[in-house]
Amino acid sequence: MKKLLGIIVLGLLLSGNAYALTQQEAIDQYLKDRKLDPIEGIWVMTGNGMIQVTYKNNNEYYCKVIQSQTTKSGYQFCNVRGQGNSYNGSMLTANKIKLNVTITIFNDNRTDYLTGPKGSVTGNLKRLWPTDFIAHNNKFKTDEDIKNEEKELALIVNDVKKTCGILGFEPGSEKFADCTLKLYTQKIDEKIAAKQEANNRSLQTSSTTTQSSSGTNTTIIYDPVRDKQNKIDRGMKMLGGKCTLGVDC
Repeated sequence: MKKLLGIIVLGLLLSGNAYALTQQEAIDQYLKDRKLDPIEGIWVMTGNGMIQVTYKNNNEYYCKVIQSQTTKSGYQFCNVRGQGNSYNGSMLTANKIKLNVTITIFNDNRTDYLTGPKGSVTGNLKRLWPTDFIAHNNKFKTDEDIKNEEKELALIVNDVKKTCGILGFEPGSEKFADCTLKLYTQKIDEKIAAKQEANNRSLQTSSTTTQSSSGTNTTIIYDPVRDKQNKIDRGMKMLGGKCTLGVDC
């Protein structure tokens, strides 16, 4: 393992410094104003403190050094493919030694497993930015995300209508409306609670924050009240037949 680490350090030191890169520049250039995949963001390696950006370009992901005691800022050192929580690819040092890289993501923690001609080594990283990955991505929902959410709400609406009908309430009656509202709200509360719990776990695993361009610390907090009200409003329109799924809900 020591030999492999020596190869990595030597290769990076020989890489030069074509483009120095700051953390804010990395965010602005590669990550800003869009939904991110789990591997994307600003990461810090525990142990040596190296800070890097990982970003997507077409169907591939690239790593660049932002700050390191041994490596020039701006150096691109990995290239991987994958999705979700698993990625595979390579690291090529400047002296042409190729290392295989397997990356796994769990919440805001990342493990890079490197193998090469001289052995293997594992690097552990923590996410620096965005400080709240879930809240960040919620701001940039895709058309597919919106459709999936609408389908999920529609399933809940159909389920509560069916349940209230089984309980003997006549569709269109005041008691049927009260029943569907109560059950729908209960199910939404359960979903919001689960989402809030996941958000809290994400915040607990992030021990550091990044600074905005103004120099103040920024953390995006998931708003369960706003999320619940949005789902209630859309669900009530569905329950009342005032909108059509996929059209105006």
